[in-house]
Amino acid sequence: MRLLLFNPETEYALASGASFYTPPKQVMKLRKDLQLLPEAWASPGDCILVDDTYGLNSEFDLVSWDMLSDLFKMNPDTVVEPWGWNHALIRKLKDCGVPDTSLPDDKKMDRIRKLAHRKTTMALNTRWNELVHSDRAVDVPLELNTIEECKRFVVENPGCWMKAPWSSSGRGVINTAADMTEELVEQWCRGILRRQGSVMGETGADRIADFATEWRMDSGKAHYLGLSSFSTSNRGKYISNDSISQDAMAKRFDALSNIPIEEVRTIQKNILQNILSGYDGPCGVDMLIERGGHLRPFVELNLRRTMGMLNFRFI
Repeated sequence: MRLLLFNPETEYALASGASFYTPPKQVMKLRKDLQLLPEAWASPGDCILVDDTYGLNSEFDLVSWDMLSDLFKMNPDTVVEPWGWNHALIRKLKDCGVPDTSLPDDKKMDRIRKLAHRKTTMALNTRWNELVHSDRAVDVPLELNTIEECKRFVVENPGCWMKAPWSSSGRGVINTAADMTEELVEQWCRGILRRQGSVMGETGADRIADFATEWRMDSGKAHYLGLSSFSTSNRGKYISNDSISQDAMAKRFDALSNIPIEEVRTIQKNILQNILSGYDGPCGVDMLIERGGHLRPFVELNLRRTMGMLNFRFI
């Protein structure tokens, strides 16, 4: 049996690194509004952890936090599968009676947090450039540690993207070409440097399409689940996923990209298995295609479930 949980605040909690974390109100509202979202990937016998079972109806068993201790006494082998892991979630689950054996230990959780930092895309893109022909090479993001480095990067790379090390679904991302004044960019960077220690800088892109490959990592092996496509705002914020078949999605990708999806999958699998050692669980790789067909294969790495996985019930 699996215990499933939608916790969209997971990247916010990862950013804090703390065992006690209170998410922003809008994120808590999202969590409440979509607390039955795990129905999309639940299987018979699974149960869903919700904040309050009152007024909720589901074909699956619903469990509140105060029911967890009894659940694990009756079903000690229950597997906990949240949307994403973080230190605060583990602490709360332990406080509610979930045994240590059902949770990642401190070493594993520290590893997840480290890999979830956006600087992991530096290693992923560097490895990509080592494996492909030079005409398919990509700009590698930079980690900027001071406000002077941030200001220099913005000046030298007009239209660049600045990103917080940990954030979710396009939050914590600014496009310096999208109505951002120099003063606002500097103010934003100072805030991220103060809260998260660094800022990730990426060169601008003439984006025409967003795709993602969806994976599950298990004992050092990357298992491909499928391809998804999605829409974003001009500021990079996630809007929605496209509902088309895998065949149609692959054909659309191949029509736009200068490298076919089958080749992308093969190279990404090699890289993920090399870079993500020690991580087991769902993994989404966001990509973008620029005008002219140039692919950016590792724009984001999501060490959690993603909206693009909702059609893959078997994960």
